[in-house]
This record gives sequence, structure tokens and C-alpha cells, in this order.
Amino acid sequence: MHAINLKVEDSFYPHFKVMLESFIKDKKIQIVSSNFPKEVMMSDIDEVRKSVYASEKSIGVNQEKYQKEMDNFFKSELGINR
Repeated sequence: MHAINLKVEDSFYPHFKVMLESFIKDKKIQIVSSNFPKEVMMSDIDEVRKSVYASEKSIGVNQEKYQKEMDNFFKSELGINR
């Protein structure tokens, strides 16, 4: 088994984290230690809230389209199916 330390650009970190979580789920990698900055973790939640709020406030979106948009957002941005 190999170990590696990485520095990841702040703007790319949320996307990189989603990729890592996928590898963890598939048991391809294992986290030995985690030092996730709290501000990055919080920004993920804040970004989701902002996107949800923006989607809810958009004009002319019916419930079906809203659900599809939210499903796509969660899949593309967070790598999860809701």
C-alpha cells in the first residue's frame, strides 16, 4: 500500500473530495488521517443552500423540472443520488 500527502487548491477541493469519497466507497483508497479545513466543509453546505434557494426562487420552474434540476445538481456537484 502507498501513502501520499497532497495540497489541493481551495477552489478545487470540494470536487476533489467528492472523487475521494467515491474511491473510499469502492474501497480503492483509505483515509489514514483527515485534516479537512472547517471553512471548506462549511462552504460545501453553504453552496448547496445557495443553489437550493436560487432554484426555489426561480420563476417558471414546475415541481417536476425542479426535482430534475436538484437531482442533477446533487449528482454533478456532490456525486450523490438523492
